[in-house]
Amino acid sequence: MKPTKLKEHLASVHPQHASDSLEVLQIKKAPFEKSGTVPKLGFVPPQKPCLEASYKVAYRIARSKKPHTIGESLIKPCALEMVELVCSLEQRKKIESIPLSHDTINSRISDMSTNILEQVIRELDSTPFPFSMQLGVYVNWSW
Repeated sequence: MKPTKLKEHLASVHPQHASDSLEVLQIKKAPFEKSGTVPKLGFVPPQKPCLEASYKVAYRIARSKKPHTIGESLIKPCALEMVELVCSLEQRKKIESIPLSHDTINSRISDMSTNILEQVIRELDSTPFPFSMQLGVYVNWSW
């Protein structure tokens, strides 16, 4: 916000703090900067190996042209059973933290397709030879 709007907001919404000095407001702000608010809401960012595993599963789902729900309905339960039988419960907990919901898989596939498109465009832009791309258009003229 602009400083004038901040002053108006402070005076109209928080009149009890309008006369506070800058130092007092900075002291009140300090605890909020130290504590993370996102983890308090229950969101824990995925660890890098779990994130990578989620992308690899999404890639395989996309390559096999299966529905995106297969990740949470088939792949994850099977992986949990295999890890529990072969390894330990600690390893099962790590596998449980891999996000494989429908929306997550859809988002991962969308991210990968956007990345591929950007790479192709970057390669085409960096070619030393000028060329033109032609789009074939089929027009059905019916009178």
